[in-house]
Amino acid sequence: MKKYTAHFRKKDLVLISDIGNEIGRIIKSSKLFHYEEYIVLNSKKYNIKNVGFLKNDVELFDANTVVYFTDLAKERIIKSGQGVQIYYFKLKKNRQLIEKGKILIDISEEKRRLKETVFHVEVDDSIDDLLTLLFLHFSTKEFHSIGGDGD
Repeated sequence: MKKYTAHFRKKDLVLISDIGNEIGRIIKSSKLFHYEEYIVLNSKKYNIKNVGFLKNDVELFDANTVVYFTDLAKERIIKSGQGVQIYYFKLKKNRQLIEKGKILIDISEEKRRLKETVFHVEVDDSIDDLLTLLFLHFSTKEFHSIGGDGD
């Protein structure tokens, strides 16, 4: 298992390895009438587009190609293209991404007084960092607390 932490730096959510190296970041940028969210991993930009009912689902683009997309209604993330894979998630106190009963990503939240929240992320060695960043982004969005039981 790989162990990471994620911290907010200004508006960005940065994923850090256990030895302190930056893995990638989730960036929220707003300029005048333009709002944009994207992931930067290995100096490459992946655009995030909110879609679906109430814009609760996400599509992650590499140039013009959808790499991953979410389906909140069925609680899953789907890798598109060749080698399609379907991952299921649970957005409870610990956020988990699961495939065939095996936990692939586990995210826990540490709320600190007077400091920014820190996320502790454990990732199976078979999972790529792009999926980790996407799940981190998706599982920390504000709308997930609406109507949830919070446990």
